[in-house]
Formats: sequence, C-alpha cells, structure tokens
Amino acid sequence: MTIADRLNKIIKEQNITKVEFARRVGITENYIYILTGKGRPDKNQNRVISPMLAKVIAMEFGYDENWVLNGDE
Repeated sequence: MTIADRLNKIIKEQNITKVEFARRVGITENYIYILTGKGRPDKNQNRVISPMLAKVIAMEFGYDENWVLNGDE
C-alpha cells in the first residue's frame, strides 16, 4: 500500500474531503492532491511524507504513526 493509498483510506474512513484533511493537518490543498495521486509529481514517482507529518496525521485522526509513514502495522 502506497502513501497515496493510506492517505486516501484515512480520508474515506473519516468521511472528509481532501481539503478538510489538508486544513486539519496544516498542509496545502495542492500538497494533499500531490500526495494522493491527483497532481504532480508523475504517478510513477515515489511520494513520501516526513515523520513529523505522519505523526500529525496519526494524532489528528487516530491512526498508527508507523502505518501512516511506512504502511507498517
């Protein structure tokens, strides 16, 4: 599961928009669209997030930080 898959899963499970997700974790709308596969970089390029952003996402939405960052259970 890619970072895009994990972020899209969180957004779907939380029943929120990508814009709301971005606002709640303090990133731009453009960045969330890039991370979730709806913008640059090229779809084949690997996307990554920082450990700090993974921690913020985990704390905000109640997911495991390691899962958000790496897909680790």
